[in-house]
Amino acid sequence: MLACMLLPAMAASKPASSQGLQTEAQRLAALLPGQLGAAIVHLESGRSVYLDADRPFPMASTMKVPVAVHILKLVDEGKLSLQQQVTLDADDVYPEMGGPMDLHLSAGSAITVRDLLHMMITVSDNNATDILIRLGGGTTAVNARMQALGITGMRVDRYIWELLANYRGNSGSQANPLGPAAYAELSRSERSEELRRGHTNAWNEDPRDTSSALAMTTLLQKVWRGEVLQPASTRLLQDIMLDTRTGTARLRGMLPKETPVAHKTGTVGDVINDVGVITLPGGHGHAIVSVFVQSRASNEERDAAIAQLARAAHDYFLFVP
Repeated sequence: MLACMLLPAMAASKPASSQGLQTEAQRLAALLPGQLGAAIVHLESGRSVYLDADRPFPMASTMKVPVAVHILKLVDEGKLSLQQQVTLDADDVYPEMGGPMDLHLSAGSAITVRDLLHMMITVSDNNATDILIRLGGGTTAVNARMQALGITGMRVDRYIWELLANYRGNSGSQANPLGPAAYAELSRSERSEELRRGHTNAWNEDPRDTSSALAMTTLLQKVWRGEVLQPASTRLLQDIMLDTRTGTARLRGMLPKETPVAHKTGTVGDVINDVGVITLPGGHGHAIVSVFVQSRASNEERDAAIAQLARAAHDYFLFVP
C-alpha cells in the first residue's frame, strides 16, 4: 500500500538547482520527432524541470485523474458514497470502447462508485469513466472543480464516447448524442489512411480535453500534499493509481524493478501520455512526472521517451543532493 503523503507546503526558500536534469531532459526530448511536454518536480524539495510545460496537449485518458479527484471530492462532501450502487441502463455501456465493463456487464448490472473508480484508473475503462462523469454532474462540474482547486491550463470537455467519436471524424456531442449502437457502427467502420490522418490531425489540434504538463503536475502535487482530499480519499487515489496495469513501458519502463509508481496513462492516435508519482528508495522522497507526447514515431519510441525521462528524474533526485 502506498503511504498517504500529507505534506506541508514548501518553504518560500529557493529550491536547489536542477540544471543537470534540465540539460539531460532537453537532450532526451530532442531525440523524439514531434512534440513533447513535461513537468518534473521533486515533491519534498521543489526542485523542478520543465519542457514546453505550458503547452496544451490532448490528455487522452490522463483526463481520468481530474475526474477521479472530482468524484472523491464529492465523496468527501457527502454527496456521493464509495459504496453507492449504480445500476446500469441499456445506454450506459458503449461497445468497442475497451475495458471489462463492455465484456462482463450489461443492463441491470450493479457496480459501486469505488469499483468504477478502480476500473477507470487501473485498466482505463472508458464506460466507467463516462458513468462517473455523469454521476459527478457532467464535464462542466469537473472543470469547475479544477478551477476551484486553482488548476489552470487544464480542461475536461467531453465524455469518452464523445471524444473517441470525434477522433474518428464524427460530430457527435452531448447536444447531439451518439448512442451505443451508432457508436459501435462508427468504431467498426473502415477509413482510408488519408481520411484517418485528416481526422487525427484535426483531433490533435482540438483545444478541448487538453492540459499542460505543468497543470497536471500541479494537480498531482496538491493531491500528494493532502491539500485537495481528505486523508482516506487521498490514500485511496494513491493506492488505485499505484495499481495501474496499463503503460508498463512508460514511466515504469526503465525504473528499477519494484519501484512504486502511482500513475495514469493515456493513448489516442499520435498521443501517448503518462503522468504520475515515483517513490524514490531510501526515503529520498517522490518525483512527480507528467509527460505528454504527440508524435508519429512508433509506440516503442514514444514509450521510451517517457521511460527515459522518468529514469533520468529518478536517478537525479536520488543521487544529486
